[in-house]
Amino acid sequence: MGPDAAHGVPMKEETVRGIERGHGSESGGARIDGGERMTDRLAGLRHGVGGRQVSRSRIWVDPRFLVGLMLVVASILGVWWLVTTSSRTTPVYAASETLTPGTRLDRSSLQVIDARLGSVEGGYLGAGAAPPPGIVVTRTIAAGELVPLDALGEASAVGVTTLVVEPAGRLGADIVPGTVVDLWAAAPDGDGYGVPEVLVSAATVVRVGEDEGLLSGRGSVALELAVPRSAVATVLSATAAAHLLSVVPTEPGER
Repeated sequence: MGPDAAHGVPMKEETVRGIERGHGSESGGARIDGGERMTDRLAGLRHGVGGRQVSRSRIWVDPRFLVGLMLVVASILGVWWLVTTSSRTTPVYAASETLTPGTRLDRSSLQVIDARLGSVEGGYLGAGAAPPPGIVVTRTIAAGELVPLDALGEASAVGVTTLVVEPAGRLGADIVPGTVVDLWAAAPDGDGYGVPEVLVSAATVVRVGEDEGLLSGRGSVALELAVPRSAVATVLSATAAAHLLSVVPTEPGER
């Protein structure tokens, strides 16, 4: 058995290295296959292997791959944000009873509920702290309704006040706190009354005397109404002159 057979492949590798160094070559390198240098062949093989490695690595930095990856990540984050925000609740105040213009806001007339408000959260009164002192309702807030910030204001800025009147006859079932009514009056005329006219438009019922058992001597029910300050003198004059008063809902059947 010769040296090549005894040592196998390692012997051949040494032979190749020797050829690369110019052993047995008349010009510093062996020639094979019609004059091609062995060193050139090996260099070509190395270059080919390296070229394939570079080509494979370029797949991972391809801009299209990166753009696709960014789109997938953005889609996942968007779904996560949507689910998180849609399921998040915020404690806010809601009216525990009907609140009419001029009513001072305090905890006794409020309840705390958890609501999903999303982007409109900033438009309602949060329950993280007590209601601001001195704040009153500027428009009617129905029982159970969330308290909007645009329905609150300073007492000095509210142009209404409350008066108690005694409309003639019995009230309809739709006259309840929060109902908007027109106050009519008919002046005495001989044994009867003249043509009724509107004293106050769009007054708000604050309380119904029947709720507390307050009945007048003439069998009418006392009503507490929120009326514009400018109409106070007119209402008081009509009451003093024994005008026949009546209230008519501005939107019958609705609160």
